[in-house]
Amino acid sequence: MSVEKRRLEGERWLVQAEDDLEAGKVLLAVGKHAQAAFMAQQAGKKALKGLWFALGLDPWGHSLARLVRDLPGEWGKRLSPLLSLALALDKLYIPTRYPDALPGLTPKEAYTREEAEEALAHAEVILERVRQAFAEVQ
Repeated sequence: MSVEKRRLEGERWLVQAEDDLEAGKVLLAVGKHAQAAFMAQQAGKKALKGLWFALGLDPWGHSLARLVRDLPGEWGKRLSPLLSLALALDKLYIPTRYPDALPGLTPKEAYTREEAEEALAHAEVILERVRQAFAEVQ
């Protein structure tokens, strides 16, 4: 794939990540905290996958932490400060959606406004750093 096509594919993923982040904010505003937290996880994941595509790499999986840890070379070093945010968002992938993921609780009962706000803030940081990286990708 050409450099231009790789970058365009990466940008498509970044656009969707930004839309997911916006959807998370809308969900937060109407009190859907578990769903807002899940959209934060999705936004971070799609942004990181977009960077992988832009770099001509093949991202796999749903773990933001793996997408940060496995990013090769200089990019891996530069994005490593995002690891703690990625790990926090990874913990939202399953339990924000399934009633059997948390003992005796549904996601609706388990997630608070503060947790959703924190997840969206983490995703915002990841998206901002990925946007910066896109500006540097050749």
